[in-house]
Amino acid sequence: MKQMGKAACIICLAALLSACQSTPEGGEGVSSQIHTENLFQGALKAHQIWLKKLEGTEQLKVYSPDKYALMMSSWEKADSIFQEFKDSPEVASKSYSLFSSSTYLDRFYEEVIVLEQTLKELEHLKRVADDVLEPAITQLNYLNSIDARQYYRSEYVRLTRFYAKLFRLVENSELSDAKEEQEEFLERAHSLEIRTIKKTYISPQEDALRKLRREDVRYYAPVSYARVEAEILKGKELIERAPRAFDDIKRIVSEIQFELAHAKHIALEVKALRDRSKDEYENFILDIETKLLQISMALNGSDLRDQSLKSQAEQIKGEVTSARQLYAASQKAGGARKDDEQLAALTALVTAQQKQIKQLKARLMGNSDSLPTANAEQLAAGTGSLELNTSTEDVPERLTSGRTVSQ
Repeated sequence: MKQMGKAACIICLAALLSACQSTPEGGEGVSSQIHTENLFQGALKAHQIWLKKLEGTEQLKVYSPDKYALMMSSWEKADSIFQEFKDSPEVASKSYSLFSSSTYLDRFYEEVIVLEQTLKELEHLKRVADDVLEPAITQLNYLNSIDARQYYRSEYVRLTRFYAKLFRLVENSELSDAKEEQEEFLERAHSLEIRTIKKTYISPQEDALRKLRREDVRYYAPVSYARVEAEILKGKELIERAPRAFDDIKRIVSEIQFELAHAKHIALEVKALRDRSKDEYENFILDIETKLLQISMALNGSDLRDQSLKSQAEQIKGEVTSARQLYAASQKAGGARKDDEQLAALTALVTAQQKQIKQLKARLMGNSDSLPTANAEQLAAGTGSLELNTSTEDVPERLTSGRTVSQ
């Protein structure tokens, strides 16, 4: 019985000790769960922030390909670790591997630290390079805008390699060398720009000229053909002087196209003339004379066929010039008449309003006793107002439907 009593006492003591120990352990368990959840929420927020922050960072690659690769590698690792515990928060506090005491969260934040540091270094390089290499950056962007790579791929690739070299010099803090090398880059880029503009605007015209040459236009119309060549040469010289003067470039391209069409038509006429027999020469000249006659008759009803073709053409030119001058003068006179009419209408309106004001003043003087006392005092003090009712019938139609008085 004594031994049974001792055994019961031991069991009770063990139970009491067990109960005493379980209370703090339970509290620590709850606290540990809260701590784990907080760490998980922090990691979740950090992951979302970096996911958004890294959008569009590919443009930083040019400033340091190595640093950019390190940044993206750290992000891939951090994202991979996050994916392992995002669905099971309790995994975040577990050991990452058998050979490491770091947890999943520890490894995640280690990669985030590398990620953040590398991004700061890239952004610093960007600020420095954007300042030092601004001309080169601007020039390469312009070459991209005119599709230089499409026309001269090999030269463009060599130029972009040179471009990357400039950024390596900046990364190595060799700013003086970077500025010096940039000058050579700009020369080569400018040369490529000129070649690209010529390829875009002049090459199609040269192709059209070669086509005319295959059609024997140079043989039948050598003078007109030479004019096309001269215009193309002018276009090339213009582009070499000012490759960005696009208004002038487009204008000279239009002139080249005009001369191309002219040379083609002249060649066809010459060829048709050569194919005629001598008996058809007179009819050919008469056809030209008939066309000139139609023009002179339309101008002033005159028949100039008793004169040479050259004289007819000169007189027709003079008549056309006179007609144009007369038309311009009539347009100017018509505009002046319109302004005079507008001024007269405005004067009539002002006169009508002045007349109405005088009538209202006379009426006011004759009926001042019938006005309310307050209103009469306001009028006498100049603070009152009378509504001037000018009928639209008194306003000339030119003003009601045309320009405003200020016009």
